[in-house]
Amino acid sequence: MITEFINRYAHWLLLLITGLSIGMGFTILTSSVQGIIAGIFGIVGFLGITYLVIHMEVQKRRNGK
Repeated sequence: MITEFINRYAHWLLLLITGLSIGMGFTILTSSVQGIIAGIFGIVGFLGITYLVIHMEVQKRRNGK
């Protein structure tokens, strides 16, 4: 039962965890060069995962028809 849930919603869980990480990162963002670079990489990673989640959902819906 739990494996079915993870198999079905793993990409959404990854997006949620990444989003929470980005949110927490911005709350304690430092004004150093390393902090800004980390924020940029975090945003790029979040956008990449968002694209993959949307792409996977579109593929699921196309295969369901």
